[in-house]
Amino acid sequence: MDYELELTKTHRLQVARAFRFNKRVDLSIDCVIEGQLGKVFVDDLARPTGYCLTVGSFWYFAGEARSLGGHQLMQRFPAYNILMPSPPAWVDCARELYGDQLKTFSRHSLSGAHLSADHLTRLLEASPQRARILPLSLDLARQVTEKPDNYLDLSDFDSVADFSERGVGYVALEQEKVMGVAYSSLVCSYGIEVSIYVDKAYRRQGVATALGSQLLLACLQQGLRPNWDAANPESVKVAEKLGYTYLESYDAYYHTKK
Repeated sequence: MDYELELTKTHRLQVARAFRFNKRVDLSIDCVIEGQLGKVFVDDLARPTGYCLTVGSFWYFAGEARSLGGHQLMQRFPAYNILMPSPPAWVDCARELYGDQLKTFSRHSLSGAHLSADHLTRLLEASPQRARILPLSLDLARQVTEKPDNYLDLSDFDSVADFSERGVGYVALEQEKVMGVAYSSLVCSYGIEVSIYVDKAYRRQGVATALGSQLLLACLQQGLRPNWDAANPESVKVAEKLGYTYLESYDAYYHTKK
């Protein structure tokens, strides 16, 4: 059996201690501990030994993987989701359960410690896309999410209104056509997780650079850390252009099918 853990103050402290050894690559763990986004499941409500933390399609595990409860928690891990950095015993457990259905791939960590408002401002001012970028107000966010080709995934928030209250974002528009979006896919007290998506027809035209520059400037002005966890080399290139420093690659695991 597994149970969803109510995130009381006591349980948040318990979860924080359980996940203290998990590699931090994005803001997922801290988002959940703060009660901002996501859920936690345990093998036993009274005396948990295994923990499963999930935000959207990202899954983290902590505690005792080799227990019966740990095995049952890993059985919760669904197809078409990603096992993010967790202690090695949990990766071994996932491999035993899913075999060839578990595919290893690389993600990439970057540091924004040396981001420069001056550099971002210069990039934005030099961009031919600058005039097309608008803040994602509540009304505009609703319009974007209602379009058939919606690139704004707010599924981790309670609603579009909830995102408008707690998140930050920008959209690039060519008349009524959405060229791309840059927004906080995750939020916590000290920062956001940066997500950028550009429509295929508008790639290699500076849209991602302009959107990213505007979003990062907003974060720096608000004293927020804009975390960038890159899923592919293209994302790394955009991040480095904006001023991030490459740190390392790490393994994540995709559950390919049921």
